[in-house]
Amino acid sequence: MLTLRCFGEVTTLDSRGLRISLRSRKHTGLLLYLVAHPRTVHVRDELAYLLWESHDRKARHSLSQALYDIRSNMGPLLTVDTHAVRLVPNRIVYELDEFEAAFQARDHKAVIDLYRGDFAPELIDLGAEGFDRWLDSERERCRVIVGLALRNAQRVAEESGDWDQACLAALRLVRQNEFDEEAHCALMRGLCMKGDPASALAHYRAVRDAGLVGTALRLTELAEWAGGEEVAPYLAVHEPAENPVEGRDAEFRQLVGAFRAAGPAPVRVAVVGERGMGRDLVVREFARAVRSAGGIVQWLAADEVRGRTDLAAELRRYAGKLRLVVLPADSGNWRAIDGAMQTEEMSRSVILGLSQDRAAREAEGARLVDFVLTFDPLDEGTCATMVLQADPTCTPGQAALGARLSGGNPGLARAIARAWISRGHEPDGSASRMEAGRLAYERSADVRSLVDDQLKPLSQGERRLAAVLSILTPAASAHAAAILAERSWSEDLDGLKAKGWIRSGDGAIRLSRPLAGWVVAWGFDGQERARIHLSAARALEKGELSARSAAACELAAAGSTSRAFDLGCAVASEALLSGLSPVACEAGALAFEHATAVVDRLRSGLLLAEAELQRGRFRRATALLHQMAAIAGTGDDLGRVQLALARAVAMAGDPFARGLQRRRLLEAREHATEEALARAMAVQVSVLTALETGSNRSRATAFESIRRALVSLSPDDLRFAGTWCDAFRLLFSQVARRSTRSEARLLLERCRYSLAHLGYEGIRAIAGAEFWVAMRGARLRDALELLRTPPGPPDENRYGSAKLNNLGAAFLELGDFDAALDRLRRCRALDEELESPVADRAYTLLNQAQCAFFKGDVELCRRYTERMLRRPDPDDPEPLSAQPWALNGLLALAHQDQREIRICQERLETVADRDGEDDSYLIPWFLASAMGPTRREDAAQCLVEAADRTAPNDRLSAQKLRVLAGTLSPSHAREEHRRARGVLRSAGASWFVRFADVWSQQRA
Repeated sequence: MLTLRCFGEVTTLDSRGLRISLRSRKHTGLLLYLVAHPRTVHVRDELAYLLWESHDRKARHSLSQALYDIRSNMGPLLTVDTHAVRLVPNRIVYELDEFEAAFQARDHKAVIDLYRGDFAPELIDLGAEGFDRWLDSERERCRVIVGLALRNAQRVAEESGDWDQACLAALRLVRQNEFDEEAHCALMRGLCMKGDPASALAHYRAVRDAGLVGTALRLTELAEWAGGEEVAPYLAVHEPAENPVEGRDAEFRQLVGAFRAAGPAPVRVAVVGERGMGRDLVVREFARAVRSAGGIVQWLAADEVRGRTDLAAELRRYAGKLRLVVLPADSGNWRAIDGAMQTEEMSRSVILGLSQDRAAREAEGARLVDFVLTFDPLDEGTCATMVLQADPTCTPGQAALGARLSGGNPGLARAIARAWISRGHEPDGSASRMEAGRLAYERSADVRSLVDDQLKPLSQGERRLAAVLSILTPAASAHAAAILAERSWSEDLDGLKAKGWIRSGDGAIRLSRPLAGWVVAWGFDGQERARIHLSAARALEKGELSARSAAACELAAAGSTSRAFDLGCAVASEALLSGLSPVACEAGALAFEHATAVVDRLRSGLLLAEAELQRGRFRRATALLHQMAAIAGTGDDLGRVQLALARAVAMAGDPFARGLQRRRLLEAREHATEEALARAMAVQVSVLTALETGSNRSRATAFESIRRALVSLSPDDLRFAGTWCDAFRLLFSQVARRSTRSEARLLLERCRYSLAHLGYEGIRAIAGAEFWVAMRGARLRDALELLRTPPGPPDENRYGSAKLNNLGAAFLELGDFDAALDRLRRCRALDEELESPVADRAYTLLNQAQCAFFKGDVELCRRYTERMLRRPDPDDPEPLSAQPWALNGLLALAHQDQREIRICQERLETVADRDGEDDSYLIPWFLASAMGPTRREDAAQCLVEAADRTAPNDRLSAQKLRVLAGTLSPSHAREEHRRARGVLRSAGASWFVRFADVWSQQRA
């Protein structure tokens, strides 16, 4: 749907809010006339005469050119034949229709917000008399309507006591008709009621000197009333218990401190801040506090401080009595004040000069002011809170986004929120922020006025730079520093930084006032935007992978979709090999979005799915791969899709889908022609078979097939590295559970060379196996060193989650429980984000519970164990069924809870399968401790037997069990107990020796 805006400027916008330009003013005038008469069938000769004032062939040709220009740029907007032209219904929204509808509905605020200026001002004097007459009548009709709306709004504001809005409405009435005496009176009355009689008097003098309203008796009476200010004696100003201006208590206290510090020489304060920041409100509240304390406040208008003589005359009126002077102050005014101070009595006075930032800094450098009080933007949270307090009908989402778009300007944030409330708009995501900002800017005169004030201090170069930063895609914004380095933006960038417009860090440069930047950017046409995107892409294509991914986003925004697709696929492939999963996801998603042919969708979709699998988001990968399976044909394409689906199903831990996917993979394997793909599909079939809970013989055969296949890998298998590494992890975990530690280490050494061909995935698989071997071999410091200095780039995927869990386990064994809890907490947060399988989350939760137990935090440990023991589905098997009950039993032993101890014993007896958990020292520790103090010898013997069983697989747990056995019976296996204590101390786990001694003493 197109939109035709007609106030302030005739502009056509497409559905994305981009401007559509026509070749000439007459073409724009023709479009405006046709849209203004939507139900009329126009004769072509009449249209030619209306705009070109002729029926000749040249006029008809000009009309044909104009109609072609409109239709080629705006699509099927017009129905055109050889004799007539008609507007197609429901193709374009006419702003004047909304304007009139709002007036009919008595929505005067909407009328005022829509009226950004005169009706079609750029079409004046088009050289066509008939068209000019129609345009003048429309313009005058709009002026009458907005005048009635402004008068009504001014009256409503006065009745409600909102003098700011009353002054704003009256000022617009004055600008619309400078001979309107009633509007001048309303403006003066509002200024006086706001507490600014000096401005009211200044306005009266300007009106009187210009002779705009004749005798104007009512204006004269208002001027006499404004000038009748009484002089009150001096009293001290006390700081109020509660600051009257929310969020500006520091600035208010500074003004109070300046007043108290006033002595023989006056205190000169330059007050700086853009409109809406609360500067004027704080000054008014401070003046009210001075006046209520009995002091004198003098408001001076701009024309009263033009020179030293005028200023001295004003200051002389209250010589010896003046306490607070408020005036607008530029560099010249501050010099005039400095000169007046040499001759006038101004002791115990404070001069507040409302200045621009540049004038204030110049005055401070010339020592014309004592200090500068700057009203900086508020943080977004405080600003949003102020918006919510000011308008209870505002939602938190509206307040938060308004605060963000305004750059921490509470006045602008309130105006934005009010515009949304009046339109019933609720922002619902990052994609709609710009549309929401455009709605507020176009529909609210307050928003436009405040944004224009924000833009006023910027130079042309600074405005263009702000627009460029607003036009860049979010991905490119993170590399804005590299983009700007290609051109000489340094001076404009420094200017924006000095004016507080830039937030920078880690190469990212972002505008602190997004809405103002968008406003400038909206003035750029599509070609200019495309040039900016292409320039940014050229700058980023030479960078690292994340920068090249951003370059692909810029190419897509510029309309170069084929280049964006090729670059996105290339970046995704390289990022996968480097382990940069977020970059691969971003680039793959971009390529998939802009793929058109089936082969391109398959290529980009498989890259994106692989990136999601590497990152650990299995459900997303599965959903995407099902789409790929629907469009894939047969042969290798279908085989690749089914292979990726099989991996996703296996990693997600879905037992119901494994069998179905195994059958589909076998069917697809029959049609595969690529050898590397066929080998990968075969090993994935073995993986799915090994994961089944059926015959042990078939599982053993599957594991043996995986073992043989892993030894004979080649560089061609690199494209399916994820499949092979998943197979190795499954085989290694099986060997680690069912065999000895030496056999697991032997498997690692046999497969190390083959895995080295698989790049990043292979390196991570080797590192995970080496960590397991080091931990189980009681080489804790070696295990920690493996995690602290991993080869390759940092992990930003599911391997990052595994690394955090392993770090937590290593710190747990070393006794650094706070560090362990920190890593495990981050691991669980990452698991939630990455959709990690239940088994991974269970191990993390168990490690957290052990940390809390050994740390002595009973409540925290109980929370973790209860979460592990509470299963929503009793038939759903837990990966850890015994260890949580053992840990819960140890907690019960510590608190002598006999009932809970019996429950834990019964549960451990009924656990049918403790595969992989018998090597944990927690279970025999609890069972032995539960025998009681009368059977300490039997308990020690049980611990020693458990240590002998565990030692071939887990040396660390075996040594812990022997230490526990020695604490229960010092005479039992004394030499083994002493040796075990030495092993734990040399490994860095001496804390467990001390813990075991304390535990034994408490159980005695």
